Amino acid sequence: MKKLLGWFLIGVTVGVWSCSDDADTGDNQAEQLLREQQQTIENYLADNSINATRDGDIFYEVITENTGGDAPTGNDIIRIYYQIASLDGTIIDQRLATDSVPPVTYVFGTNNLILPVLDISIATMRTGEEYEFYLPTAASYLGYSLANTIAENEIIRARIQLVDIITATELRAEEDERIKTYLEENGFTDADSLSQGVYYFRTQEGVIDGAEINNGNTVQVRYTGTLLDGTEFDNNLNAANPFPVTIGQNRVIPGFELGIAQMKEGEKGIVVIPYAQAYQESQLAFPAEIIQDLFDQRLIQSSTGARIPPFSTLRFDIEVVGVN
Repeated sequence: MKKLLGWFLIGVTVGVWSCSDDADTGDNQAEQLLREQQQTIENYLADNSINATRDGDIFYEVITENTGGDAPTGNDIIRIYYQIASLDGTIIDQRLATDSVPPVTYVFGTNNLILPVLDISIATMRTGEEYEFYLPTAASYLGYSLANTIAENEIIRARIQLVDIITATELRAEEDERIKTYLEENGFTDADSLSQGVYYFRTQEGVIDGAEINNGNTVQVRYTGTLLDGTEFDNNLNAANPFPVTIGQNRVIPGFELGIAQMKEGEKGIVVIPYAQAYQESQLAFPAEIIQDLFDQRLIQSSTGARIPPFSTLRFDIEVVGVN
């Protein structure tokens, strides 16, 4: 697992300082690698009779064309399906329409979501189109490697389907309907509707003489955080101490604090939080293996937050252990 070009974009940048001679040598090596990989891609395309267009360092093949579609511009909310693979077809990461899952939603032009070059690639597309991109190291994982997943200096194939462009109002309305359906399907129809679209469902009453929770109280909680599809991104069930939340200090996401404020000592419950009261559009979504590897190398500070895709609705199962 290496950082050959000195940095890898995943919400942080890791810099490498060197003398000018070493820097010049590194630049020359990078340029040589780029030329070699471009030739490899050209050979691959020719050998497989693929009619691809070259745009700078990137090559792309139009799989499905839709000239009447809309082109994304800065700060548009877009939705995509994708598959990231090595040139030999080994899958690195994917989210496909055939898996009956919703597309990934994110703000175009602001996130390095799946690959650092993703927005640059999608900029050539229109809604309803599907492209296959062929990316040399300099335009993909920047020399990053991970055992059994990404080889050192991997050439990447990225198949992207640009599903649509959606407004924030439309997205919020869709999410509210999705939350209501989720509550009904899981037997939470008696959930309390709190402010800002947050819902709370009590699963265990608090102790009879348990302390109520008020502004300024520090509440000790155990919790598990999941996406609505059941994917767990965080928990503190095995931590030495419960997690402290001081009500009113706004040190956790708003929906989490709002849910806890409805509880009392000894109570257990489920809080369902819309994205606007959670992490909004700011989180990054990379393969879980890469997230964990970067965390292990101390290149990112958290291995949990980066697992949360943008615009995610969250569920927290919470137990109030104590109230001070």
